[in-house]
Amino acid sequence: MQSDHDERRKYPRVAFEARGRFLAPDGSEHTCSIRDMSLGGIALTTDIVLDPGAQIIVYLDDYGRFEGKVVRCYEGGFAIETSIAGPRRERLRQRLEAIARGEKLEISARRAFARYAPGEAGLEESSVLTLSDGHSIPCRIIDMSLGGAQVAVENRPPIGTEVSIGRMSGRIVRHTEEGVGIQFTNIPEKATALSRPFG
Repeated sequence: MQSDHDERRKYPRVAFEARGRFLAPDGSEHTCSIRDMSLGGIALTTDIVLDPGAQIIVYLDDYGRFEGKVVRCYEGGFAIETSIAGPRRERLRQRLEAIARGEKLEISARRAFARYAPGEAGLEESSVLTLSDGHSIPCRIIDMSLGGAQVAVENRPPIGTEVSIGRMSGRIVRHTEEGVGIQFTNIPEKATALSRPFG
């Protein structure tokens, strides 16, 4: 079994600052910031205290959405272990290496992580938006965050309309150029249930 020291050697930690928020196991949402990050985990600064083993979802500005469990607690925060694979892992590796070299990320590069895109997790972009009266509208998922999603639809239902997409329910809170913005209203008690919300 790998020790914590082995993990640190395998995935060098890069210290930098970025703000974000996380969803605790009880469904509550809290602000946080990055203390350092590696390909294997993230150390967060927050006033919230969680027990080791707690599963959370973190949404970090410019870096997207991460899911993991608390593996270490310290004064002023805690660290989670994450598992990132595929193209996203390679992009994150390049970003971390650039930060470690003291380079500033270009805006275009940062935007690649600004939101959590469905393709990043192998989700299908094509979906169906179901209204409270049972009427269904074909839509395309643009991106999602901890508490909502942006979807492209031809006919935009009125703001305030209750809708569901996949197994997530919510309401339309804004109209966008491509469609609508949805705020989820059924954030599950266990953060892991959000791992594939449109599945």
